[in-house]
Amino acid sequence: MRIHVLVEGSSEKKLLDVWLPRFLPGHTFVVHPHRGKGHLPADPTRPPDPKRLGLLDQLPAKLRAFGKSLDPAIERVLVLVDQDDDACKELKGRLVSAAAACDPAPIALFRIAVEETEAFYLGDPGAIRRAFPGSRLHKLRDYVQDSACGTWEKFRDVIAAPTEDKVAWAEIIAPHLGTEWQGHRANRSPSFRSLCTGLRRLAGEPA
Repeated sequence: MRIHVLVEGSSEKKLLDVWLPRFLPGHTFVVHPHRGKGHLPADPTRPPDPKRLGLLDQLPAKLRAFGKSLDPAIERVLVLVDQDDDACKELKGRLVSAAAACDPAPIALFRIAVEETEAFYLGDPGAIRRAFPGSRLHKLRDYVQDSACGTWEKFRDVIAAPTEDKVAWAEIIAPHLGTEWQGHRANRSPSFRSLCTGLRRLAGEPA
């Protein structure tokens, strides 16, 4: 299967370019970064504003293009977006509706990182230990997984990074982030596990 992956920016691309082939070997992935999250347009049937280059700004138009150009037997679409301050179920509903408005619609999976992609990292202390020796894992004791707590700031605190550098963090942790989504070794992040099960289904693998 060839899966086109739409993400917000460079950090997600750095992560998924390395992690996806580890998680689903034998499949092909093309990761398309955008300039941030953006907002879904009020009228998704209109051409996108060329000045707005966020993932959600461009999403309806890109889904329409994928629906017309992709072979659904061998090509699918994954959209991964951060929850941020949105209500998760409401955001998911708007994403699904944007795809449903396409004729034809591509086969697409929508997944939301709750609260941010760094929640995936915080769900895998072993990966943090391997990628960032000297991390202060005791800082995770008060962390409620996938909570709205300032996730990237929490991750920065755990790895004792002096500044925010999400692209570098993604590049460093990508080879170490686990691929387990079931059992006692599974990542602690529910949104990460949901991504894994959905991806396997999208790729035609046993879930």
